[in-house]
Amino acid sequence: IEGASDGAGLGTRFLGHVERCRALLHLVDGTQDDVVGAYRTIRGELKAYGGNLARKKEIVALNKTDAMTPEDIEAKRALLAKASRKTVHVISGVSGRGVQPLLHELMKLVDKQRDAAPAKGKEAA
Repeated sequence: IEGASDGAGLGTRFLGHVERCRALLHLVDGTQDDVVGAYRTIRGELKAYGGNLARKKEIVALNKTDAMTPEDIEAKRALLAKASRKTVHVISGVSGRGVQPLLHELMKLVDKQRDAAPAKGKEAA
């Protein structure tokens, strides 16, 4: 939600929860006219909140593709990929298309971040 870093909606309570996450899954509603604007709004909120949220590893997915034409899917996927500089997963939560591969990628990322994190209570060498 725009303004979350200033307390709008669940605001800082939600962003505080996000701080504890090892990785982020950024679901972008593909039926929106401006998927890049939606992505940039959230990235801006993460940066404004601080706490290194904007530096967390993330996976980007274009959702609700069951309600889109193949041409719209590809056009919005390409725009989002350019803006995010990431591979954009194409999924549909309703039909389940692309969800399992996305979840596998997310778990690999979480595991990688967990393995890379220093153990609590131990000093870094």
